[in-house]
Amino acid sequence: MKKHAILGVLAICLLLTALSPAASALNNNIASGTCGDGISWSLDGYTLTVSGSGEMAEGSSWTEYSDHIKEIVFTGGVTKICDEAFYDCAWIKTVDFGDSLVEIGAKAFYGCKRIEYIHLPSTFRIFGAESFRNCTGLKYVYCDGGMPRFNDSCLWTGEYISVFYPTNAPWPQEAVSQLVSNFGGRLGIMMGNFDASAVEANLAQANSEETEQTKAAEETKATEEAKQTEAPTQAPTEAVTEPVTVPTTVPVTLPAETTAPATEAPTVPEAPPTTQPAETTQATQQTEPKTVVQKVGGDGWIGMVLIAAVLTLLLIGALIVRSNGHKDGKYTQ
Repeated sequence: MKKHAILGVLAICLLLTALSPAASALNNNIASGTCGDGISWSLDGYTLTVSGSGEMAEGSSWTEYSDHIKEIVFTGGVTKICDEAFYDCAWIKTVDFGDSLVEIGAKAFYGCKRIEYIHLPSTFRIFGAESFRNCTGLKYVYCDGGMPRFNDSCLWTGEYISVFYPTNAPWPQEAVSQLVSNFGGRLGIMMGNFDASAVEANLAQANSEETEQTKAAEETKATEEAKQTEAPTQAPTEAVTEPVTVPTTVPVTLPAETTAPATEAPTVPEAPPTTQPAETTQATQQTEPKTVVQKVGGDGWIGMVLIAAVLTLLLIGALIVRSNGHKDGKYTQ
């Protein structure tokens, strides 16, 4: 019984040993397929290799693996990269375009923000519309051949990009000036041959400067936020201490000041008619005629009404007496 168990364990170990290379191979070679007549692709780890000759067909079949692609290599004789071939593949960092590429389709590398430089062969002639738009990390473009055609917003990233043409094939200055004007000064075109080591060194220096700038910006932002947080803490203390002292003093003094005018006001109009009119001050003498006139005017109106009422009653009485005196056409006394 023990012998059968030992033989079973040994068989399982041998099977796992035999399957391990195949499993590792499957893990490295994630996927493969075709993308045109005579053109195939394979994804090995994080490297996508496109091989063959001719133009790539529209519609990439590696879309579901776009998060695994960090490096692209074109081999053989690929002459055109199809439209939107690597649209918004955010993890692509380096691209080897081979030595036969002629055209890059519209929006082929749109939104590939980690690409920092591209090196195009001498056969290259056409940048498709928005082919590298929104590639915010792109800083250097090296062209080994004559001046290609720059279609609508092909290199527009919102940042400054340096474009180099070779020393053995200078570009026409009039066309260069027009191109720089069309890009609003965000495109610099100058002479320079491609040197991988020099480009890497320049990128490293540029990245270090950017990190220092971002650190400085973050520090200034932090200090500003600290000042903004300190300001509200000081404001409430000042606002609290001021209202505490003011209300405690105001109610104590105001009632005494307001009651004095209230008690003096009723005595002023009563003084002139009852007590000493001759000993009043000039101020009271000036106010007396006003009060007297107002009082007389009010009492006179009432008197006139009473007199009119009395006269009316007398007139009515006289008419009644007279009518009684002339009763039956005779006057009776």
